[in-house]
Amino acid sequence: MVEPTPNDEHSSSETLSMNLTRILTAIAAPVLATVSFSNLAEAATFGPASNYNVFVFGDMNQSSDAEGRVAVGGNANFTNFGIGDRLENSNGADTRLVVGGDLNYQGGQIFGGSAVVGGQVKSNVNFNCGSNCKVSLGQPIDFGAAKTYLDGFSQQLGNLSNNGTTEYKWGGIHLQGGNSDLNVFTIDGSQFGNSSYLNLNGIQSGATVLFNILGDAVSIKNFGMNLNGINKENVLFNFVNATQVQTSGFSFAGSVLATNANFKFDNGNVEGRFIANSVTGSGEFHNVSFQGNVPVYTPSIPESHEPPVKPTEVPEPSLVLGLLVMLMAWRRNAAHHQQVA
Repeated sequence: MVEPTPNDEHSSSETLSMNLTRILTAIAAPVLATVSFSNLAEAATFGPASNYNVFVFGDMNQSSDAEGRVAVGGNANFTNFGIGDRLENSNGADTRLVVGGDLNYQGGQIFGGSAVVGGQVKSNVNFNCGSNCKVSLGQPIDFGAAKTYLDGFSQQLGNLSNNGTTEYKWGGIHLQGGNSDLNVFTIDGSQFGNSSYLNLNGIQSGATVLFNILGDAVSIKNFGMNLNGINKENVLFNFVNATQVQTSGFSFAGSVLATNANFKFDNGNVEGRFIANSVTGSGEFHNVSFQGNVPVYTPSIPESHEPPVKPTEVPEPSLVLGLLVMLMAWRRNAAHHQQVA
């Protein structure tokens, strides 16, 4: 057998690399055209809850509105409640509400999409949509598996070491950060009762802020917050071990993760994703995505059989990223052989 010359080997490697590039470009193009990297990051962060403005494992009893999609593992009782008004009208192709138990809808409406209910539908459901919006029976989400995943994720975040300082003084909670990537603060939840405001300083533009809030029962009432220009898309409030949370006269300038908390939420807003064990009250949920940089939780994400938001036949992003890694490794090897020759 004739050994290839260095030039032949380089030419062969270059040709294969070019062919791999063409193949990967063809595969990745539809993925990158339909899924942004910020959405991929959010999916890796919140797993089965990533497409939802509100995601609760138990019951939800709420008035006011949620601008995005809502998923309820138990029973849902809505009074003058709006869902999905900031989403594009899909004329029923997109699921805006998933309820694992019974649905009782007393006033309000679902905008631009349909609903799926696992139990009984105990009232009329109004749609602001086209003629194809409807309620279907089904169980598209495994809420038990979702809770297992998100419990683990919350605990992983809670175990992160602080890299900022927390001081309780002058009637407030004073936080000082400085990390250009992820700033982690631990807050004693009982201090919200002794303070009237939170003041955050030293965070660079574009950095992520994680508040790990400790305590079994946390009450936040008539409380002010100054984040000094930090984007709410990069802020996450993680109630690490709370089973009861009550807020009134307070708005979360970011997403909320409270997987074991029965949440009483009145007279305020959540500017991001809201994940809890259950929720009741009159607070508003604003559909802001989470784009912060936090460690990815490693266990596999539970599969959902829910219809996709925008159906399209494209390969999984993980496959594309895996192939890209293979291509980069091939190119490094080819470059090494060329230098040796």
